[in-house]
Amino acid sequence: MQKIVLLVAWCLPSLALADGYLIENVRIFNGVDPELTAGHVLVEDGVITTVSEDVIEAPDGATVIDGANRVLTPGFIDLHAHLTMHVPSKLGDAHATVVGAIANDVARQYLDSGFTTIRDAGGTDPDIARAIEAGIVHGPRVFPSAAILSQTGGHGDWRHSSAPHPSLEAGSPYMGADQAVLVDGVDQHLAAARENLRRGATQIKIMGGGGVMSDYDPIDSLQPSPEEIRAAVQAASDWGTYVLAHAYTSEAVRRLVENGVRCIEHGLLIDDATAKLVKQNDVVISTQLVIFRELANLPGISETNLEKLAVVLEGQENLIRLIKKYDITTGFSTDLIGGMYPMLTREFTERALYWTPAEVLAQATSESAQVIRMSGKRNRFGNFGEIREGWVADLLLINGEPLDDISVLRDPGRNLALIMKAGEIVKSQL
Repeated sequence: MQKIVLLVAWCLPSLALADGYLIENVRIFNGVDPELTAGHVLVEDGVITTVSEDVIEAPDGATVIDGANRVLTPGFIDLHAHLTMHVPSKLGDAHATVVGAIANDVARQYLDSGFTTIRDAGGTDPDIARAIEAGIVHGPRVFPSAAILSQTGGHGDWRHSSAPHPSLEAGSPYMGADQAVLVDGVDQHLAAARENLRRGATQIKIMGGGGVMSDYDPIDSLQPSPEEIRAAVQAASDWGTYVLAHAYTSEAVRRLVENGVRCIEHGLLIDDATAKLVKQNDVVISTQLVIFRELANLPGISETNLEKLAVVLEGQENLIRLIKKYDITTGFSTDLIGGMYPMLTREFTERALYWTPAEVLAQATSESAQVIRMSGKRNRFGNFGEIREGWVADLLLINGEPLDDISVLRDPGRNLALIMKAGEIVKSQL
């Protein structure tokens, strides 16, 4: 295996530490309710201990922050991030040190944009999550999926057409910097999923159908077999967690849902009957807007990729209609790749074309947190995503009125006055 290597600056931003924080005079979006509530929030030992409309007396040693009537929200969550998939095409198959160096910058962009948690949807080694948790890398809390499981000829098979098969000939079954692993048959699916869990994955990602950015698998191809899907699901459920799967078509989604997958990534080409099946089985559809609308401009994208992109893009608005019709959990996710991560906050305004700002903010906080909690005891951090007593203190103070004009989130450098992650201030412009 080729381990991803992080190139880390030793002069990381210092975290503001105190015995606690009392944030006064704010209007609170709690992550669920669309109405703002005027009040005050006390944070102690990284946890929200009091939320009150009445004045709170600051404990000894606590730092008092005047919110000046700003909006206070939970930290944002991205359910489909790829920290390690941003190497530009001109660098080709870059060494893991390059992958890690760029991942460090992507992680910084996420946290500085108000994202205190991400679910990495495949390709990121759990060591990055540990490095962030240890304070070595400036970034959000990461729920890693580790290497994506892909069948031979699947969406995670990134070899050139003439490349030898890594398992049939000498070599490693891992693609790139351990970003995907080729697995065929029940035994290999079990072994790869178990290895990911051993290394620290909090959920398992599989490729469940054809994809846009792979050259040899048609969008309508089905991946993998029902028995192989059940093997990955079994390995995940034995650890109290779940499988998320890339898929677009009704046929692929139905196979995945019927064999135990709990979260579908993308799903742009499903029909009404499939959407109903998804809802009946309490399955999530984590879909994205910006990536599909901007992918055609990605340097190095091939004609084959563009043809497949056109097919899936046609289904985007119908999928949104079905999500709303059946009230399917979707959360907030971006799937940005290839250096597109500066577009991160554009996802807010694109979603606001179909949902209210309050609904979009709920997707990016409480709804995404519900999906994160599907990892059960693999989540070591407790409850977050809402401003509630006893929950982790991931908090943002926002300049402007995001429930009236969500575009203020497009400029986090100017409009995020405070970013707090687990009770520690990582940015303050008060």
